[in-house]
Amino acid sequence: MNDAARSAKQNVREGYRRDTLGEFIRSIKISMASLEELEGDVDDCYEDDLINKEKYDELKDLIGKTKYQIDRFIDSMYKLEKEGRWKSRFKRNR
Repeated sequence: MNDAARSAKQNVREGYRRDTLGEFIRSIKISMASLEELEGDVDDCYEDDLINKEKYDELKDLIGKTKYQIDRFIDSMYKLEKEGRWKSRFKRNR
């Protein structure tokens, strides 16, 4: 679970350093997959009585809010690209 949570965070961070919007969004989608893995682990913990209903609901709420924010962020990146306002922030070393 720690690895999945850390991966969700780190993929966004690593993706930010990518040169193209497509590469950045791909990293964010990989982050979303890690979040899905974490959600499955939370479900397993609840089913195995390792966490109570209150903690389960709290974690599911946080994961749901994070997924929503990631979706909106991806939408905003596509909008920037469509409007021609996406600019590469980093230059590739060749």
